[in-house]
Amino acid sequence: MSLAHLLVSLCFTREFAPFTREFGAFTREFVPFTREFAPFTREFGAFTHEFAPFTREFGAFTREFAPFTREFAPFTREFALYS
Repeated sequence: MSLAHLLVSLCFTREFAPFTREFGAFTREFVPFTREFAPFTREFGAFTHEFAPFTREFGAFTREFAPFTREFAPFTREFALYS
């Protein structure tokens, strides 16, 4: 790291130090809540992990139909205007 980079990063750090301290105090307030909700987030993570293969399959399925939906988009817009 050059001296110029070091000076710029030092000035940048000093300038933003009050904001980082304030943000640190703000985040410390939320630590008890995050600890309280950790079991639920782990459970939800496990739940979503179970459905990952299905969402990948569905994504592949919908990608197959993308060209057709693009082709029919003008007709569906026109139909929506007259219906």
